[in-house]
Amino acid sequence: MVLEQKRIALGNGIELDVVDEGPRDAPVLIFLHGFPESHRTWRHQIAHFSDRFRCIAPDQRGYRGSSKPQAVADYTPDKLVGDIFLLAAALGVRDFTIVGHDWGGAIAWG
Repeated sequence: MVLEQKRIALGNGIELDVVDEGPRDAPVLIFLHGFPESHRTWRHQIAHFSDRFRCIAPDQRGYRGSSKPQAVADYTPDKLVGDIFLLAAALGVRDFTIVGHDWGGAIAWG
């Protein structure tokens, strides 16, 4: 499965590169990668679930092609958690299940 990314502008000025696969009317899974990984961490899960779930996997703030603010204060957990809610809003997603690994698990917990 080839995962195509699209650039999503968030309401806070951050831009994330995002994989968005699966039926638009299906339940949504948002996958958050760990450090120092990317959306590719989830390629096998996306391939498995995208026939019945809308699978969204961003490269989070600071990773790969996504925005990389320079200030340390731009990477506090509240900002990283906020990015996920802003991403859901930008994609028109109201309800979702979040799946996280490693650092992505900490953000998911938040």
